[in-house]
This record gives sequence, C-alpha cells and structure tokens, in this order.
Amino acid sequence: MRLLAALAPVALLVAAPPLLGCGGASSTDAGVCAGAGVCGAGHCVVGRCRPAGALPSPVDARRVLLPPADLAVLQEDGDAAAAPGVPDAIALGRARTGDVVLLLRFAPTFGVDADIASAFVVLEPVPLAPPAERALTLEVARILEPWRSETATWGRQPRLSIPEPAAVARRLPTAPLRIDVTSLVRGWARRRMDDHGIAIVAPGRDAVGAAYSMGISQGTGPQLEVYVR
Repeated sequence: MRLLAALAPVALLVAAPPLLGCGGASSTDAGVCAGAGVCGAGHCVVGRCRPAGALPSPVDARRVLLPPADLAVLQEDGDAAAAPGVPDAIALGRARTGDVVLLLRFAPTFGVDADIASAFVVLEPVPLAPPAERALTLEVARILEPWRSETATWGRQPRLSIPEPAAVARRLPTAPLRIDVTSLVRGWARRRMDDHGIAIVAPGRDAVGAAYSMGISQGTGPQLEVYVR
C-alpha cells in the first residue's frame, strides 16, 4: 500500500525546456540512435533520427510530468523474478537477469482532445553504476490486458503488442534516458479498450546492463514526460 501511495499520479506543468541531441553509440535499428554522425542528413535528437531543424518539443508546448499510477518489474531469471516488490534499481539488458519487462500505467491529467506534440518515458540512471559493455536498444509496446503490480509476474504478465525499438541506452549514461512513446500516448485519445499502459522491454544481452532507478528509496523513478500544445 505504501508503494502505491508513493506512485499516486501528481502532474507537474512547467514551461517546456529544449530537448537536445544525445551522445553515445549508434543503433542498427532504423530511426533509433544515441549519437552524432549516424543519421545521415538529419540529427540524433532525444534518441531518434530527426530531420534537420525538427524539434521534438515545440517552444510553445507545456511540459506535463506524471509518475506511474502503478509499476511492475518483470524479470525472466527465476531468482530475480522471485524477489517481492519493486527493486530500488534495475539493470536493463543484463544477461544474467534475462529479459526485463517494465510495466507502467499512468493516469493522464490532459484531456482526450489534447494536442500531444511528443511524449517520453524518462528513466534516471543510477549514479556510479558500472557501465554496460555496449549500447543497448530498448523496445516499447502497448499493454493489452488489465494488470496489477501485486499479481504480475514473469509467468503471469499481460499480453503486449509487438515491441518496437524506441531508444538506445548508452554504456555510461550521464543524463536521464528519454524513451519516445509519442505514438502510444497519442493513441490514448482514441480510448482503445485494450490500452492498459506502456511496457518497456529490455532483451538480456549484456554482461552488465544499464542501471536505472525505480524511485523506491532514491532517485525519481520512471516518469511520463508529455509535451502538450
């Protein structure tokens, strides 16, 4: 109960800051990037190859920050999956843990007719965590069935849409990772009956993985950052 209280949705509206390009390694997935010089005539801005001059957040947009109304961390590894509750941090992409699915449900404070310019799930890196061996591609999917953190496990996870590449986690992140979920959040306006949140999927392919805070005892934990015009 204390966890759910800590995750109660509280929206914060502030002026939209500029979203700048990110440094690091490139990805083989078309449109997803993490560095300069990998997008041809365009630029790598907030994890996506975008046309020159394109802004992911218009200067006249409002920035809305939402914590998750519910959060669950599902890990393929049997020992890790047996641990109760949400951990303080997770190492996305770590081979020993196996695949990780982060389930997030948000309670939007903007109306269904809102003009969504862009939206991102923001993950805060764990300070002084060991670096991953390589840049890691993360995927996103729609959650298609109802779920609750108290009962969700690796063996009892809700159905997801087909995951799509959405961001690249750098080896040694120095700034929060923004995962582009614009199309998913825009879809909420259609009031689909099978929209039950956002899943972040991290295949376990790295010896170390990229560590991010879940906000239980330190850090801010995952948030949804929406730019509304």
